[in-house]
Amino acid sequence: MSGDEKTLYVRTLLGHEKVKDAKGGNGRAFDRPAAEYARRIDDAYARGERRDPAAVFEEMGTTR
Repeated sequence: MSGDEKTLYVRTLLGHEKVKDAKGGNGRAFDRPAAEYARRIDDAYARGERRDPAAVFEEMGTTR
């Protein structure tokens, strides 16, 4: 996947989190740029991560 496609994917994940927040939230805040989350997901895979990118992303949010 290209860098632009990864960033777009993360933007969709961020949009999903914003919808969850509008419905009452899930206790996590995602306040970093999409490109940074995409880089952090790539880093996790470089370290051997095998879970779905959405699962990795979910853990990147800060608790409120």
